[in-house]
Amino acid sequence: MRARTRVRDWILSPLLAVLSLTFVYPLVFMLLNSLKTRGDYFVNPFGLPQGPLQFSNYASMISQFKLFTLFLNTLIVAGGTVLILLVISVFASTIFAKYRFKGRAALYLAVIATMFIPSQVTIIPVYVLFSRLGLVNRYWSVILSYVALFMPEAILLVTAGFRSVIDELLEAAEIDGCGYLARIRHVMVPMGRASLFLLIVFYFITAWNDLFTPMIFLQSMNKRTVMVALAALMGRYQGTPTLQFAGLLMSAVPALLVYALFQRQIVRGLSLGAIK
Repeated sequence: MRARTRVRDWILSPLLAVLSLTFVYPLVFMLLNSLKTRGDYFVNPFGLPQGPLQFSNYASMISQFKLFTLFLNTLIVAGGTVLILLVISVFASTIFAKYRFKGRAALYLAVIATMFIPSQVTIIPVYVLFSRLGLVNRYWSVILSYVALFMPEAILLVTAGFRSVIDELLEAAEIDGCGYLARIRHVMVPMGRASLFLLIVFYFITAWNDLFTPMIFLQSMNKRTVMVALAALMGRYQGTPTLQFAGLLMSAVPALLVYALFQRQIVRGLSLGAIK
């Protein structure tokens, strides 16, 4: 058994190292080239910067594209989406995971079935509805679109996590006088926090990196998100790739920070099914 384990480690370790490099290399490539001059990049795009580091590329992105305003706009959209998803999925998943009632399975399947409806199919009726409600060019149009799109997956994820909560804990909390909200706060949320952390990270990054929905609903230049601005950046600075790399790298930093902060919780969330 030990020999087999060693052989497995010798095979898997190099493979995992190569796989890790494939994820890290694009970030390193963008970082190095964002610190070069335009001429230095075209001479040797895969080498180290030869002259002084060009931090002016980042200053140009901040000043010309109002990057901090873009970050704030995207943070409002992504943060608002995650917050609403958390609240609704916690209550809905508690019902689906721990309460027995007639039609529960059919209702759960109906919710999950909406996952297979492409967002492109519903974008026109949703746009017409939001325009009549006066929500177009408001953050709420993007947030509500995300909530409707992500909610079935979020309920599926959190329900899987809440099913691992021991029923006896809920019964003990009820005997101690905890009401419905108290049981959710003191039992379900702490015990199912792995799936909740996974929800936060996954849907924050998804909302942060989305281009399609904000481009449709946020028409004002002052309300556009990072990805919409990057799409404009690719066309405006097509002949200056060093500025493009600076903008791309800066736009990826918030998502990377969120992932780094919650990476342990992500691993726990992904292993829920394996340890149950």
